[in-house]
Amino acid sequence: MSIQVSEPAKVNAKDLLMVLIVTVSWGMNYPIMKYVVNSYPPSAFRAYTFIVGFLSLGLYAYYKGISLAVISTERWSVFKLSMFNMVGWHLPMIYGVSMLNSGRAAIIGYTMPVWALLASALLYKEKITARSLVSIVLAMTAALILAWGSRQQWGNHPLGVGVMLLGAVMWGIGNAMMKNAKLALHGVALTFWALIIAFVFFFGITVAFETDQWAWPNLLQWLAILYGGVVTFAVSYVAWFHVARKLSAVSSGLSIMLVPVFGVTGGALILGEAVTIPDISALILILIAMVVVLSPNINVKQILKLKSET
Repeated sequence: MSIQVSEPAKVNAKDLLMVLIVTVSWGMNYPIMKYVVNSYPPSAFRAYTFIVGFLSLGLYAYYKGISLAVISTERWSVFKLSMFNMVGWHLPMIYGVSMLNSGRAAIIGYTMPVWALLASALLYKEKITARSLVSIVLAMTAALILAWGSRQQWGNHPLGVGVMLLGAVMWGIGNAMMKNAKLALHGVALTFWALIIAFVFFFGITVAFETDQWAWPNLLQWLAILYGGVVTFAVSYVAWFHVARKLSAVSSGLSIMLVPVFGVTGGALILGEAVTIPDISALILILIAMVVVLSPNINVKQILKLKSET
């Protein structure tokens, strides 16, 4: 692995809007999930949200005239991307959040940029930039501060920590794969098929292990299902795949590092979890990390040269 200064990421207003949508919706999704899985089977809940998600996208694609067809040469790639970015991430995550505090589950999940960095270097021989390393150190320091500040809340759930970490690794690999996938497929179509593939997998899980827990969702659970299907999946995954396909795996991962902060805040608002000084400190570090990785590079040599000329 080598370290170099990279070209600046071409981030425009649309990209920033996409990041904002993903950050807020995914952050608030953690306390919502935590609330639901306390009283409803996790895989059944997630299967419902996948149904709502791909139906919403199917209707949107029909209205906009977007083709959902996948050419034969891209089908295997779509399947692999779905398995890592949807199944590999959501299966550990939905069970991990049932074992842990919602905000802290988000903290572990969003170690993803580290694994995306390693996957990009090992699988695709991408160079690790100094900017990426600095941003990851800042973001991971923030995660450690949050974890230490809430160490009493981890309880006796080492399995939950391990499960969430597995999900983060799978998503990191999937993020690297997404950046390096050369697909002609529209982002809406990619998300549509990824949701269908994930639904089939989760339906199998719930049939195999949760039939004794099946029940018709109540009103609040239905609202959570609709939020998860429409906002978390149909809207936010289209936005996320746009960001992930455009930016580097590390930049896209770090661009949504505010999600754990929204997860902690949402936990405070919805579940009564406390917001502490470590939370605020972590927020500041994450904001700095995002600025470092997303802002244009500053050519220090040129600045020094201009100063010397003046």
